[in-house]
Amino acid sequence: MDASSEQLNIRFPKPTIVSSSIAPIPTIDPGRTPETTQAVLDCLKDNHQRFHIFFNDWGFHNHASHHLLAIYAMGASPEVIRGAYDTHIAYQRPSKDRVCAATIDGKNWKDHLGDELYYQAYVAFFSQLLLSQDTKGFPAILEDYVFSTDANFVAGKNGAKPQMLGRFYSSLFHTLIHIAYGAEFGLPGLSAEGLAKCAVQSLDIEDVFAPEFFDVGSVDALASRLSSKTPPADVHALTILSRIEKDTDFAPDNFTFPDRRNLGSVYGVILSQADGKLSKYCDEWSKTVIPDRDVLKRKFEELVWMNTVVYGVGGWEGRALGEDSKGKFNADILLMHSVTSALMIASLLNTLGLDSAVLLLRAYFTFSILGYTARGRPALPVKEFYANTTPYPSPPDAPLTAAKDTIEPSTAPNPWLPIVQTTLVHPDEHLCKMQRALMHFAGCYGGTDPGVFAHSGLQGAEALDGTLFARVAVLTADRLRWMREGEEKQGWDHSGFAEGYKL
Repeated sequence: MDASSEQLNIRFPKPTIVSSSIAPIPTIDPGRTPETTQAVLDCLKDNHQRFHIFFNDWGFHNHASHHLLAIYAMGASPEVIRGAYDTHIAYQRPSKDRVCAATIDGKNWKDHLGDELYYQAYVAFFSQLLLSQDTKGFPAILEDYVFSTDANFVAGKNGAKPQMLGRFYSSLFHTLIHIAYGAEFGLPGLSAEGLAKCAVQSLDIEDVFAPEFFDVGSVDALASRLSSKTPPADVHALTILSRIEKDTDFAPDNFTFPDRRNLGSVYGVILSQADGKLSKYCDEWSKTVIPDRDVLKRKFEELVWMNTVVYGVGGWEGRALGEDSKGKFNADILLMHSVTSALMIASLLNTLGLDSAVLLLRAYFTFSILGYTARGRPALPVKEFYANTTPYPSPPDAPLTAAKDTIEPSTAPNPWLPIVQTTLVHPDEHLCKMQRALMHFAGCYGGTDPGVFAHSGLQGAEALDGTLFARVAVLTADRLRWMREGEEKQGWDHSGFAEGYKL
């Protein structure tokens, strides 16, 4: 075939994922069988019946279902799924020990918000809503009870505003993640648990979303903006991130936190800094998020890159401040949640109506930026990160001697396969969520060329490319250790990125 280079480029463009969804849908990897499906369902049902959503008096979240569904989606065997569940049973609280004999209905559902004793009552209420033949369906219920103005500003009999969207994002995105797993896997019971958790979840910060935040604009106003000769300038999430990174008002030394472990207190101090400057930064990005499928798709991708850069590049730059004796990576416990939750945003983005999808992304951006600032605003030297990391893992197992004529390099022909294998049997419930998220993002955005983000203003962003996700996955595997290959278990870092930022 005598084709020119230009013709070949046209005939063979970069492979892309064809999807009618706003965000690429997470996949279930090979490994699923009738036995694995039964194993995960048995465990989920047992957890639903026996255990409370909080496993201690501080409101720490029951992660069992997250762990089980993540490794199920990654191809775990029935034995591994059951073994993973056993690691959770030992420390959960029986739900029967934390229960108030009450009935929640459509009239009183706002009267017991923030009270964990009503968790089971809320599960029963939301289960009935989701499974009723007269139900409007999960998307409508989620919008009515989380994203509507009624669910946020119209008080119940106790006179308190519900603030359900604030509860939805409180406690490191755990409510969001739980509800999203229900949406992703079509499990009404899990969705009911997540909505019930949202109801009993305490707020990180009061009144974080004002009434005007919920005004995404009328259809006529949107049409006017889209047809204007001078549409509002688009602002990339990495651009806002770079401005905050460089803004001395947000230097760690400028903050004094009364209680470092109280995220609500920390967020409040940050939001009040410099006459509310952080909110102004967030608003600059948020106003570019409009109820348009193409815009929502693009803005979701921006959030994926931003949160992965913050956790990965920031963790590498702040490696000396971590708790690992090897000093190679600071796998921050809070920033890790910004990556694992990004995967779950995809399922919700494809579930909600366009107006609620706008609120989903705007609010998520605000809490992601708050998390970055709350952990000490690590520097983000992208070029140096790329010069000192690799997208190929080096598991500490015995080196293999490949047979003659094996295609090179034979040690890690697919970097993700050894990462998946070791992740499936690692007992840490967050590691599987992290590696699954990074693997999915690599599948979606791994072909991104260097230079695409050069305009963002982020230091060295011209080097940023699709290998980011594999590089961060390798660093994470190395930090938490390759247990399947014989290394001793390690955990996430709590020290932050400046003195006095330890959780």
